Amino acid sequence: MSAKGAVIIDASAVFHTRDLRVLSSMGRLVTTNYVINELKDVRASVIPEVLNIEVYEISEEEISEARRRYHLPRLLSDADVSLIILALKLRDEDPIVVTDDSLLIKFLKKLGIKYSVVFLRPR
Repeated sequence: MSAKGAVIIDASAVFHTRDLRVLSSMGRLVTTNYVINELKDVRASVIPEVLNIEVYEISEEEISEARRRYHLPRLLSDADVSLIILALKLRDEDPIVVTDDSLLIKFLKKLGIKYSVVFLRPR
């Protein structure tokens, strides 16, 4: 699969991708500071640099505002909310969120944001 616009990477995409060339061939890779903070093991922590993933800084205030505006529950992590915020910021670039998080996918669908999965079977 190739994308025209921004490809927003969730931590689950990093953890579940067996061959990183799949991600690197998708297009311009981006993520958020919240996702980077989730990549704690040695292998995962170097992937953003290896794949040249752009990191966008999302503030706590933006997280709080998005939770209020879009009625996002606490079950959705701040990292997941940060990906929604980034997708909305980059909507002119036709973004796609790569994730295996089923709860995040539910809200991406609700907000009309495109997504792709790595390990989960698409529904």
